[in-house]
Amino acid sequence: MAATVIINRKTGSGPTNTAITSSLSRLSTSDAPTPGTSDPIPVPDAGTNYSYWISTRLECTVAPAGTVDNLRWHPVLPNNFGTGITAKGNTASAYVQATGTQGTTGDILNTTNHTSLAGATSDIWTWTEASPKTVTGSTTTAVEFGHNMCWQIEVASTATAGTLTAQTARWRYDET
Repeated sequence: MAATVIINRKTGSGPTNTAITSSLSRLSTSDAPTPGTSDPIPVPDAGTNYSYWISTRLECTVAPAGTVDNLRWHPVLPNNFGTGITAKGNTASAYVQATGTQGTTGDILNTTNHTSLAGATSDIWTWTEASPKTVTGSTTTAVEFGHNMCWQIEVASTATAGTLTAQTARWRYDET
């Protein structure tokens, strides 16, 4: 039987898993599972503001006949964020709750604030469909599996205020 795999957005101290069932999972200046348009990331007068980082992880809800592995993640081009806005991320072996000042800025995603991050963050746009980010993990049973993919948006004072064009990020895997 083919596996059923879902993407969970992890939030809160628990954490709470919220299945991403639509194509929309906003980043904001809160740790809410579905923030909608609340708590947007304001353009600062100087410096940089950050979204709270988002952590997503795969869950197999129906076990595969064999193995789900070869996990990969990438944003879908083109990058339509515009001037002064970047997105950086990396994988993490464990969940760490996102922090910051709600409504103003998240704390920067780095190995000091997220101790299980797999090193420094990178511009997510370096990962593509042809060259995705490799994510550690596999499963043969119905369970949450693999490392977390964590990323955040950085908004510099050079950005233009307004709603960003929606961007897509894609998880991929093999089932054998």
